[in-house]
Order: sequence, then C-alpha cells, then structure tokens
Amino acid sequence: MNKSNYNINTGKLLEKVIAEKKITKTDLGVAINRNALAVLKYTRNESVQTGILIELCYALEHNFFKDIANQLPDGFTTTNVTDQHLISEKDQLIVQLLEENKVLKIKNETLLTVLGNK
Repeated sequence: MNKSNYNINTGKLLEKVIAEKKITKTDLGVAINRNALAVLKYTRNESVQTGILIELCYALEHNFFKDIANQLPDGFTTTNVTDQHLISEKDQLIVQLLEENKVLKIKNETLLTVLGNK
C-alpha cells in the first residue's frame, strides 16, 4: 500500500493522549475489549481503522476525529448538521444569545418609543 503525502499519524495521536491521560495500555485494552499488545500495535501503526478509533474515543473520552479534522485545510467542506442535538454546545449558546439580543433590541426600541412620546 502506498503511503499518502497527506497521512495523519493516528498512532502518534493515540500515544500522546494515552500519555496525557496517564492510562496504561493494559487498562485501555480492557476498556475496548482488547489486550495491551493490540493497543501497543495501534500506537505503532500510522493509521487506525475508524471503527477502532471510535472505540478509543469513547474509552479515552477524547475526540481523535476532531484532532484529525483540525489538521486538514480550513477550506475543506463538511456536512451540515441539522439535528439540534448534534450541534455543539457553543453553537447552541450562540443561537440562544442571538435570540436574546433580538428580544432586547425590540424592548429597547419600544422603550425609546414610549419615552419619546411623553
């Protein structure tokens, strides 16, 4: 298999998170129903299958997919998420604040109108 010029080494990403979280490969292996040798192999491989990577995300409570996405060019497209429960908390807060801002502007205009008519 030819190695791509664009490869993102998921094994190194995994190794870094394991070290940061101070978890043993044995404990991680137990969390994903594999042995420590399998986890060691994942850290030494340059790529990890997405099915395994998602298991590692949940076991380590770390979003490797976002790490990978952050290494891609900003101009790349993404799929729009329309389900409210899938929108990030930050995006939900922005929508809420924009709505509150709209309401406050209306209240302010109404108050200025009432005060101006007196």
